[in-house]
Amino acid sequence: MSSLIQNVLESSEKNNLREFAFCLRQSKRSLLLRNDILIAFYKYCDEEGNKDLYSNSILSRLVYSTQEIIFDENSLCLVVRPKIATQEAYRLLDDMTVEPINTDELLKLRDKLVDSNASQDEEVLKIDFQPFYDSAPSLRDSKKIGNGVDYLNRYLSSKLFDDKCGTFGEALFNFLKLHKYQDQQLLINERIQSKSQLSEKVKRVIDLLEKYPDRTSYENFRFELRSFGFEPGWGNTAIRARETFELLDQLIDSADHEILEKFMSRIPLIFQVLVTSPHGWFGQEGVLGRPDTGGQVVYVLDQVKELEKQIKENSKLGGLGVLGEIKPKIIVLTRLIPNCEDTSCNQRLEKIYGSDNCWILRVPFRESHRSIAQNWISRVEIYP
Repeated sequence: MSSLIQNVLESSEKNNLREFAFCLRQSKRSLLLRNDILIAFYKYCDEEGNKDLYSNSILSRLVYSTQEIIFDENSLCLVVRPKIATQEAYRLLDDMTVEPINTDELLKLRDKLVDSNASQDEEVLKIDFQPFYDSAPSLRDSKKIGNGVDYLNRYLSSKLFDDKCGTFGEALFNFLKLHKYQDQQLLINERIQSKSQLSEKVKRVIDLLEKYPDRTSYENFRFELRSFGFEPGWGNTAIRARETFELLDQLIDSADHEILEKFMSRIPLIFQVLVTSPHGWFGQEGVLGRPDTGGQVVYVLDQVKELEKQIKENSKLGGLGVLGEIKPKIIVLTRLIPNCEDTSCNQRLEKIYGSDNCWILRVPFRESHRSIAQNWISRVEIYP
């Protein structure tokens, strides 16, 4: 059990916790999020005339760490975050006994908030955000949160260099072999059959490219590279292609996380992007958002258009101009709102103004009785 709860139950503040829980239940709300909890606790302390309880008490530390409170028939559930990247759930009974709740029980409790008549045996969508392959690294140090790309690059590069079985070296080769734009093969073709062949031919191509002036267009040496087994994607000029091959050569011989990051940033890999947003009020004329989501809607639309430009620029620098116009596709997936007022939020598909191939795709939300939700719903209502 979390020491936060244990310390309160073993102190004189146990009665304050009982009274605070009783006050929360009087609000008749089934779910309170952190801001609601803090406001209610301040009000309780103010009415009790005990400001120290709010700012300097064992109970205040528990309240500040509580992310959600969910009310059930004879108990309340506290979702507590005792430290960063850690979450625990507990059921507090009327007699002030506490029992832990596992993830499945917590999810069922949230489902019940949305539809009290739903069968607990009914099949529901479950998404597991844990790493989906056995070799995936897991962050155990909270200080690394926010530096995931750097952490992953360090992990992968160490595996590429240290792996005696050659698994990661083979994975790098297969990774390069995978990529296509529509039906056009990119990076390497069937003339390269193994990682050892890849290493040998990379060195030969570097020597070849040194003979060309730096600004020589990819079109002038495209077919020479193809004869070695290399397709578009390495660079639009001789110097850029040579630098990319040199990074790959270093990566094969002695993997380094900084080299891996530089290499990955130079090759065009992504042409289709899905952006999911529950905000819903994605209109482009007049109303751009409700008060709690308006700024986010504008931000998403601006970022999508910039992302489209960036993908095109990366494709051009990678030498994909020889394939014709590159048309990345970006879809913003959000809610369809039939009662859309004076906006276009009832349209299933809408092109984003100022873009070439960016779209808003709207899908309906459904009520607990399976009918389509007609009106806009606040994110607070979506949360459970």
